[in-house]
Amino acid sequence: MANIIGEGELIMFTQYINSFWQAILSFFSPEKLILWWGKLITIVIILVVAKIVLSIINKIIEKSLTPLKKSKNYQKKISRAKTLIPLLQSVSRYVVYFIAIVMILKELGVDTTAVIASAGVVGLAIGFGAQSLVKDIISGAFLLFEGAISVGDSITVGEHSGAVEAVNLRNIHLRKFSGELRVIPNGDVGSFGNFNRGYMRAVVEVGVAYEQDAERGMKTLEEIANKWAEENKEIVLEPPVVQGILSLGSSEVTLRVAVKVKPMTHWGAERELRRRIKETFDQEGIEIPFPRQVVYLRKEGEGK
Repeated sequence: MANIIGEGELIMFTQYINSFWQAILSFFSPEKLILWWGKLITIVIILVVAKIVLSIINKIIEKSLTPLKKSKNYQKKISRAKTLIPLLQSVSRYVVYFIAIVMILKELGVDTTAVIASAGVVGLAIGFGAQSLVKDIISGAFLLFEGAISVGDSITVGEHSGAVEAVNLRNIHLRKFSGELRVIPNGDVGSFGNFNRGYMRAVVEVGVAYEQDAERGMKTLEEIANKWAEENKEIVLEPPVVQGILSLGSSEVTLRVAVKVKPMTHWGAERELRRRIKETFDQEGIEIPFPRQVVYLRKEGEGK
């Protein structure tokens, strides 16, 4: 009985070996080799054509979005181009490669209709399960096509401020002054400040001692600001305005001067105005006070 079982297993094993060998011979038959070589050449051609098409599309995108140097609002247009060109090139790369993969699968005999249908179902399921991702992408699309943020802009998002290095469909790359790179999801950019839109104001506040003549301090501020504006006409949009007494502090009277300037020039303007104010106040004898307390000493028994 054991010999019969052993002989049966040996026969089955031999049949499996023969079948496997026949399959290998069939796969490497001249007809099959010619067929597979043809498919391989077709796949290589598909990949090469996809690469060429992608290169052409990228050049068209770059050429169509890059403005001429002498065009109106060149800086604004080049900033927007730096934002949109990488994004559109990335989208086109995904689309071209997806089409190429579908064509390769079809060449290999795979039912691409079922693959595309399955991809749609999987994408729908991912959409329901990753609502934050969908939110980021939708928010990114609005930010990009409205032009609210561009590469190179200086913005404030929440407690973070810095220069925008990249704007993607999912997130924004923000480089802080310290060098730290913050990656902020677009869904979190609900409210932000942009220092590169329209104009900015250089605002300088300075305190003078209560013993000083406030009117004299305001007149001196006006002279300093007007002289600075005359020397920097290329960035000044409106004449400086001394806004008077801003507040009455514990040891100083606070005055304020404001100048409307071009975007991203207000920080430098404020620093220069402060320097000139300090020098001029020192020369004119106008005291910029420091915190102090006045203490009255009374002998025991006084006032009784």
